Amino acid sequence: MKAVVVSEPMKFGVATVPQPSCGAGEVLIRTSHCGVCGTDLEILRGTMPRGFVRYPLIPGHEWTGTVVETGAGVDNCKPGDRVSVEGYLTCGKCFYCRMGATNLCTTHEQMGLTHSGGFAEYVAAPGRSCHRLPDHVTLEEAVLVEPAATVVRAIGRVQFKPGYAVAVIGCGTIGEITMRVLSLYRPSSVLAIDLSEGQRSLAMRAGATLFTSTSDAKELIDLSGTEGWDVVINCAGGTGALDLALAIVRRGGNVVAIGAAHGEERLATDANLLVMKDLRIDGVCGYTTQSWVQTLELVASGRLQLRDLVTHTRPLDEFLEALRLLESRTEPVGKIVIRCA
Repeated sequence: MKAVVVSEPMKFGVATVPQPSCGAGEVLIRTSHCGVCGTDLEILRGTMPRGFVRYPLIPGHEWTGTVVETGAGVDNCKPGDRVSVEGYLTCGKCFYCRMGATNLCTTHEQMGLTHSGGFAEYVAAPGRSCHRLPDHVTLEEAVLVEPAATVVRAIGRVQFKPGYAVAVIGCGTIGEITMRVLSLYRPSSVLAIDLSEGQRSLAMRAGATLFTSTSDAKELIDLSGTEGWDVVINCAGGTGALDLALAIVRRGGNVVAIGAAHGEERLATDANLLVMKDLRIDGVCGYTTQSWVQTLELVASGRLQLRDLVTHTRPLDEFLEALRLLESRTEPVGKIVIRCA
């Protein structure tokens, strides 16, 4: 079968590899679509935190497909079922798994990072990780369930009140999904912040009421109409974005950090700022099985619309071109999806 293979950082390409087999408790899935994510760029560059990636690797952690074979003991799906698949390979036994924090499982194993992922024609996955899709949800749209499950969990942790004014830093896919999810909470305004003016149209379509490409804290505070924003959600990478979030949130406000920094960057923020502004800060590392199910229910009901956030679709052989588009952002870029079938 064809697959994207990363032999080591900066060495990758589409290659022919053996098709995986289906063991007990597993299902073999013919991949339909797989989303290209900023994490994939970090995997290719070798800038992911230690222990989160093992090479050689088939990347891809946002993917969907159709079950073609099931192993012994699988009873939640059958051949022909269309599925979205959780990437975390959890033990189900550790302290975190038992309390429902499947994102923090002590095994630290994940498809597309430490095990073969979705940029391939076929993937073998645990049956328990598969979620059947309703007939009206397309396989392409369901690629976005993975990142959306993180956003749904993140915003659910905020003590949100209708009428809150929210600033979203970073208008890539996570930022756009954040604006869509925010609409369920009835904010008074949503400010989208992105250094690329080209993301304006996508941010406004996703649900922003204002857009700016400035990173000047005073200007951003002034746009709130008060002393700062009730909630600031950081969907961008790097420490500068988080420093900005802490600067523009009002006293007693809430900062949510979804975007991760690159490599081993360190904050230089005055520690007293957290105390003197009486802030609540939520760091969010991925999704849980519960938030995945919740997200899929929102998509299936039509309350959460994601389909139009896919702006580009490319075949597997054009994986490199898709990466260049994501990195260069020479045009408005939402979610880029690879057709693997």
